Amino acid sequence: MQTVRHTAFIILASLCSPALLAGGLGVLKPGARIAPQATPGNNTHISVPESSLRAPGRPDFYGVVLSADDAPGAAPSIQSFRAGYSPVPEMVMELDYMSGCSGTSIGGDFYYMEYAVNSSGSITSVDWTRVDMEAKRVTKSVAQEYAIGVCMDMTYDPTTSTVYGISAVSDVLVKIDAATGEATPVAQTLPFYTLSADAAGQLYGIALDSQTREGVLYTVNKMTGGYMKVGSTGVKMLTDESGSVAYFQTASFSRANGSLYWAVANAEGASALYRVDVATGRASYLAPFPDNEMFVALFDMEQVASSGVPGAVSGVSATADPSGALKVDLKFTAPVLTAGGDELKSLTGLKVFRGAAEEPVYSVPSPQPGKEYSWTDNSAAAGFNAYRIVSANDEGEALPVYVSTFCGEDYPSAPTEVVVTLDASGYPVVSWKAPVTGLNGLILDPSRLTYTVLCDINGRQERVGEGIQGTTFTDHTLDISTQSYPYYYVIASSSAGEGRQSQAAGCYAGPAYKLPLVETFRDCMLSTSPWIMQSIDLGGTWELNYISTFPGSGPYNDGGMLVFIGFRSVEGAQARIATPLLDFENVANPELRFHFYYLDMSDDDLRFDDHMVVEASVDGGEFQPVANGTYYQHDADTRWTECVLPLREYAGKKNVAIGFHGYSGGGFDLLLDNIRVLDGEPGAIDCVEADSAESDPVYYTPQGVRVDASSLTPGIYIRVTSRGAQKIAIP
Repeated sequence: MQTVRHTAFIILASLCSPALLAGGLGVLKPGARIAPQATPGNNTHISVPESSLRAPGRPDFYGVVLSADDAPGAAPSIQSFRAGYSPVPEMVMELDYMSGCSGTSIGGDFYYMEYAVNSSGSITSVDWTRVDMEAKRVTKSVAQEYAIGVCMDMTYDPTTSTVYGISAVSDVLVKIDAATGEATPVAQTLPFYTLSADAAGQLYGIALDSQTREGVLYTVNKMTGGYMKVGSTGVKMLTDESGSVAYFQTASFSRANGSLYWAVANAEGASALYRVDVATGRASYLAPFPDNEMFVALFDMEQVASSGVPGAVSGVSATADPSGALKVDLKFTAPVLTAGGDELKSLTGLKVFRGAAEEPVYSVPSPQPGKEYSWTDNSAAAGFNAYRIVSANDEGEALPVYVSTFCGEDYPSAPTEVVVTLDASGYPVVSWKAPVTGLNGLILDPSRLTYTVLCDINGRQERVGEGIQGTTFTDHTLDISTQSYPYYYVIASSSAGEGRQSQAAGCYAGPAYKLPLVETFRDCMLSTSPWIMQSIDLGGTWELNYISTFPGSGPYNDGGMLVFIGFRSVEGAQARIATPLLDFENVANPELRFHFYYLDMSDDDLRFDDHMVVEASVDGGEFQPVANGTYYQHDADTRWTECVLPLREYAGKKNVAIGFHGYSGGGFDLLLDNIRVLDGEPGAIDCVEADSAESDPVYYTPQGVRVDASSLTPGIYIRVTSRGAQKIAIP
């Protein structure tokens, strides 16, 4: 099935930024760059017994050290430490040189996205790398074509088997394919510095408060990117002079005790370890790292229990009350074997902990090996609820088993079947279908949902309707005196909060343009609007540019052209770029003229099926191919060539858009320039004087060649002004 993505195509300067034109993959956000030199903090060890951190299991962590005071200029390395009041990092293995990385563990492997940058902060290479932690060696490295997967921090969600990250090139939540490293944007969110998933799959992020310079803990919705403030950590981060940018840091939950640990450079310049209370956001200072080790990509590994302690509990389930009440039913079976596989003769404890709490919310009285137990948590919270179940005998505590469930009303899924039409007055009417299930699979009551409608024009998104009941909305905020192409998104809300944003839907609004339409993309700008780009399949795209490498050419005229990306795309990629809406009502003989770049390299065994199909849409209907409107790049070798296509079948129609549908054959780019839609009938010509009062008019011949206004001779011309274009006759 083809997927169409709509993009308002006004000026695509961002697609040809200096970093990209220089061959880079993008530019790091300032906070993702190396921290400024700072005076080392006080690294005196605090001698506090490790037993004071008593909890089931031992929080042992690994992380990548980018720098340390005792080894300036040393290669990055994986080091390990025990999270407590005196962490002492120990070398595990060295890594190849990199500018930075983020990563997480899956099973017995450590995965990380490493990157290199130049002096301007432009990313020059990105690799997704896997390390076998038992063998202590790199087993796979996959080069990445795009930099969106370069992250500030990364985490693994065990409930969905998904790697999530906060992109270091844009403030978006991404998910990453562990096999390939390919990153997919999920949603826009805050500029978090850390990202951590607890055992329930709830994401947490730490962002900078530029006023207080303290880190602030938030929960992050992994479906929508939505966030909710938990509270300030109370820790001032190391920032730039303005206080608006902090630097490398990382946080991770311990599978041993469920606590969140945070390695960060604080305002004193010391790289230190903190434990963060996810209920309040407050961070407890544990200790500085002894040699100011700067950690990124904090992670832990599955632990091996002592052979004599109980094995793990089994048959664990957590079921939320189906009525939406804040209750969770837990079921579990006590172990019958020790961790070493021997018969378990007795149990001294079987406890249930909520979240990362150190005190149990329920203790089984006189637990028996192999017996099934159940307990109802009548104090569950709305949202995710995580539980840790730990058994014990005289030999010690077993490794914990985690279970989680979502409780209460669910976050809504995205509304579907979003359609935009125009009412009798010309205002857009948005309609949609209500979601019936939530993001966590719970059933929703559509009658209890409300909606927010967002409108996007020229890349600026605004909320034009909120608290809407029902599934239609008319946008009376839109200025319909001029033509535009607004896109609309719909978000459903339940008592839990806002759900996922719908796919975009849009339509032309405002009056159609009279002919002629002339667009030469002068200086890579548009003189008419809106031009609409639709990516139809496999990431196909058109862009506005002044150069094409393959084929090597500049524009036909005026310093700008449309380029369908074929050389850098896969075979089968498709995209359409469409003109503004045009009025053919009083036009008897409409015709399309444009310049197309023909290139035939069959003699060099380079014959690809890159081609373009001209299409037309009438009154907002589907685009349909125009007769005789297919242009294969290899059909000629005449380079820039004028093409003339009659549009007589659309004569008399009031609302017509012309589309240029590019198809990649895995070969070269398609180049398109000097587009004109004209009325071929002489009756459409106005007789005017050459010295029109309109300021700074620009003149073209009917073939689209620009003519100096001071040297016009009698004849027919197309005059373009700030008010539009018209065909004129100079007597």
